[in-house]
Amino acid sequence: MTTESIFGHQQIQSQLYNAIETGRIAGAYLFVGMEGLGKEKVALDFAQSINCLDYQHNTPSSQEKRGACQQCLSCKKTIAGHHPDFAITRPDGSNIKIDQIRSIQSQIVFRPLEGKRKVYLLTEVEKMNLEAANCLLKTLEEPPAESTLILVANNMDALLPTIRSRCQILSFQPMEVRGLAKILVNQFDLDLGKAMVVSARTQGAIGKAFSICQTEEAIEVDQVPEILTTLDRLSAFRIAEYISETPEMLDQLLTWYRDLLLIHQQVNPQLLTHQQNFSQLKQIVRNYSRIQLQKAIEIILETKNRINRNVNTNLAIEVMVFNILPRPNVTNNP
Repeated sequence: MTTESIFGHQQIQSQLYNAIETGRIAGAYLFVGMEGLGKEKVALDFAQSINCLDYQHNTPSSQEKRGACQQCLSCKKTIAGHHPDFAITRPDGSNIKIDQIRSIQSQIVFRPLEGKRKVYLLTEVEKMNLEAANCLLKTLEEPPAESTLILVANNMDALLPTIRSRCQILSFQPMEVRGLAKILVNQFDLDLGKAMVVSARTQGAIGKAFSICQTEEAIEVDQVPEILTTLDRLSAFRIAEYISETPEMLDQLLTWYRDLLLIHQQVNPQLLTHQQNFSQLKQIVRNYSRIQLQKAIEIILETKNRINRNVNTNLAIEVMVFNILPRPNVTNNP
């Protein structure tokens, strides 16, 4: 892993490098954002940079190499998982358990052995059980002076408010679809059409997009979801069952309804996520009013929130499908 392999989070990286260079590293950070954005990669780079023996400072001659040198013994130990002042904690099964947090607490109280700070990276912290979360809270309330905790979460709302309030929160955003597509073209020698498909399918999540390209998964032109076209309300249960099996489809549905709304507003087709489906979408949009499209987007977002709050997924999606299926005989008016 190198800093050059990190895309789309330059502002966050710059903020973290500034903290290192000014000696203002916080005791706890919370990296939040949807899965596959590269949060853990940025966290690893930050951990490397904190204890790098040949840190590259922000000067005109080294602007492109700012951060960890990647070559010193400390950098190599961090990436290999052998640095005595760095550790990663991941969920044990489906949860991060209290014993894992107690293990961190038993080590964090000691001064660093080799580095400037002890750094602990905890991934998927939304999966901490309540005991573990309360245990971690004690450390966050009084963090040792020469230590930094980096918490990585896909869903900040699943964390205790008291944990959130004791961390410096950095919010990671997905990349713009066309921007990500251009990166995929350069990195994997894809044609722009396929790169746009992958970028749209992954909602601008560069980690997911790279995974698809690296595994040489078949990349096919996206098919318009049935939910956009069917007028048969008896199909709702079958469609809902299919979406329930792959709830990440909710993010993809948002891009389709967004495109329909843009077409309804007669914007430049180049702004569409699914440009290759423009002709078909232009026909489909006749079944919707602008208000219906806006309402569909609101319903999908609310369904995502309900699922994140552990509401019954199948029921939430069934209700959503019935509410957003197109109605017959709708003219293309507001």
